[in-house]
Amino acid sequence: MDRVWQDTRYALRTPVKEHTFAAAVVLTLALGIGTSTAMFSVCNAVLFRPLPYPQPNRLVMLWERMSRDGKLTPVAPANFVDWRKQNRTFERVAAVNPFLDLTLTGRGDAERVVAAAVSADLFPLLGTQMAIGRGFLTDDDRPGHDHVTVISDAFWRRHFAASNSVVGSQLVLNDTSYTIIGVLPPTFQFVAKAADFQGRNQFDVWVPLALPPQRLQRGTHPLRVFAQLKSGVTLNQAQADLDLIARNLERTYPTNTDRGIEAVPLTEQIVSNVRTTLLTLFAAVGLLLLIACVNVANLMLSRATAREKETAVRLALGASRSRLGQQFVTESSVLALLGGVAGVGVAWGCVTALARYMTFDVPRAGTISVDLTALAFSAAVSLVTGLLFGCVPLMHGVGANASLRRSSHTVSSGHTRTRNALVVGQVALACVLLIGAGLMGRSLWQLLRVSPGFRTEHVLTGELSVPSSRYRDVLQIAALQRELLDRVQSVPGVRSAGIAAYLPLGGSDNSWSPTFAGRPPLPPGEYVKYRPVTPDYFDTLAIPLQAGRRFAETDREDAPAVVMINEAAARNYWPNRNAIGQRLQIDGPPWRTVVGVVGDVRHEGLDAEWKPELYLPYAQLPYPNRVMTLVVRTIGEPMSLTAAVRKAVSSTDSGLPLYRIETLEHIVDASVGQPRLRAMLMAAFAIAALILASIGLYGVMSYLVSQRTREFGIRAAVGATSQDLMSLVLGRSLALVLVGLALGLVSAAGLQHFVRSLLFRVAPYDVLTFSTVPVLLVSVALFASYLPARKAAAIDPIDALRSE
Repeated sequence: MDRVWQDTRYALRTPVKEHTFAAAVVLTLALGIGTSTAMFSVCNAVLFRPLPYPQPNRLVMLWERMSRDGKLTPVAPANFVDWRKQNRTFERVAAVNPFLDLTLTGRGDAERVVAAAVSADLFPLLGTQMAIGRGFLTDDDRPGHDHVTVISDAFWRRHFAASNSVVGSQLVLNDTSYTIIGVLPPTFQFVAKAADFQGRNQFDVWVPLALPPQRLQRGTHPLRVFAQLKSGVTLNQAQADLDLIARNLERTYPTNTDRGIEAVPLTEQIVSNVRTTLLTLFAAVGLLLLIACVNVANLMLSRATAREKETAVRLALGASRSRLGQQFVTESSVLALLGGVAGVGVAWGCVTALARYMTFDVPRAGTISVDLTALAFSAAVSLVTGLLFGCVPLMHGVGANASLRRSSHTVSSGHTRTRNALVVGQVALACVLLIGAGLMGRSLWQLLRVSPGFRTEHVLTGELSVPSSRYRDVLQIAALQRELLDRVQSVPGVRSAGIAAYLPLGGSDNSWSPTFAGRPPLPPGEYVKYRPVTPDYFDTLAIPLQAGRRFAETDREDAPAVVMINEAAARNYWPNRNAIGQRLQIDGPPWRTVVGVVGDVRHEGLDAEWKPELYLPYAQLPYPNRVMTLVVRTIGEPMSLTAAVRKAVSSTDSGLPLYRIETLEHIVDASVGQPRLRAMLMAAFAIAALILASIGLYGVMSYLVSQRTREFGIRAAVGATSQDLMSLVLGRSLALVLVGLALGLVSAAGLQHFVRSLLFRVAPYDVLTFSTVPVLLVSVALFASYLPARKAAAIDPIDALRSE
């Protein structure tokens, strides 16, 4: 222990005595360890950490699977009930309907609450105990007994000041009174992929699903179904049970033709859309850490060279190599731990910055932090690097006599080969990162160039939820919309306004299986997107009319039924005919006549293909659609009219809150959040790698010049010009870079199949990227080698020879 304490005290003097060397090591390690710890924190929270439920490996999600294309879709209520009754492999099966839009009144201004209707088994399935009160009972999950609610901890604190007597209190939701029976604990997390719930996966209010037994539907598919495997049952056994149920339902119900059932582990379902992205970024930051480690290895090797005579003297005086190794390891460990501590600060800063850019579809993003696990990861990396670098001085040790006889400017071939290999490795790793960043950047550029099919500038959007208690049918909702739009359009600064049920790139959607006159029925499982809109919607979003006419104010409930389609629908269903005048039905009569064709709009994403779409006037919908989005085209800055638009809505009906107010530009921008995050992080990692690689190359070339000073002096004495000496150094640098480039290009080419799914309209072996990166690396390398080359060219032969 005395020796350890002695070595530690000696090592602690290093940052003071050799502050430049220590600062270089600590800062390099801080960059590598900090960024890798930050990405580990993200991956740990999202991918590695178990779900916050008891026995999460037993939890699955159940989906309807289309046999035609394997697509997974939400579940029809009648199918959910049959699955729950007929299965033999699940402990519990529960359903969630996330499309419950409720307006809270009677507690100040009207407020929209994010709500879900759930079956009674959901909370027991997730192993959730109420913090106050109770959860839903089977009796609550029946029509007529379902006016009870469970609220979230945040809602409880916000509206009831965390009162323990909240159970029994009343909430007026959509003009209906609900009794609060329970409060969820603050630690409760409903972990789900946002895309599976169309962005609605965090709820403040929960009410019973209460499916009516006599009116169960198989044509609509709103439910997300969760199940818990029985103890000892495998996923394969459960899938076989579900396949049998699907075949039985297919024989019984024609609507279930070609519909299977798919069980997906809940963890897999939640992270499926981000796993490839996060693991790719984690691998990229791992490469950056390797580059940082190689840089530190080069620094340690330089220091070992400088201390070679000191080491030889100590060996000559009787010190053993193991004793010297212990001291060197202690010194490097202290530096590595200092780098690790600084790295934690870098990691905290990175995680804080990442939180601002983290997209809404990253599950458990709110739990990302530099926690104890991340600190343990940082400490482990620091310890390993310290042990490895501590051995560097002994890796190329020579005998004491040989070292003492060696000139101070004589090059050790072992050291030179190692340093050259390290530089080649740095260049290769930097090349891989730069190519990855180039591909991600090119992909993002291609994505941003895609036209969404409408104009995004100067458009304000906000959502409305219309309660059924006051607006019972389509006619009342249409009348409300007309009055509302009249008031909004009278607001100074408003150019036009319209309403749509499903905003492009907004995350929500719906579809039907229409019947086309003169055409055979659509194959089972093929649906067409439908969009209820008001007449001014197309003008407000500047969606171009390609044929026919737009909806008019006269297209009301008492007028002939009409429909508009997009170009994709015209191409798909009437490829060689004029679509205007064609007829179709949606869920039965009446026949609707196509009166207009508009341009294609990318509703599902800028990277999605055009799909057939039908537009219906609100006044002619077969069923009331109570959730709608107001779109307002403004003359100036859209957000500046927020208060005026809110006032116009409130003057129409004070019980209608306008919520989720944002610009259309922001919505489109958010739709490319994940590709942008990938490109930004890859670019940051690549730039850091390029800087570290150039510093490493500069260090090697400077070392080369300092060790070969006598040789350069002799060359100059026998006639070599300054240009010759510069060419010698730059040529050596270029040779190392070219070898590293060759290895990097081969490695990058071999890794492209891992990132293929992340690219949009960019080939994995993109010629522009694979040709630009080598040019950039060579240019930076030559710049980094220029100063050492100038130093070599300026060597005076007499001074060089006299220095020996």
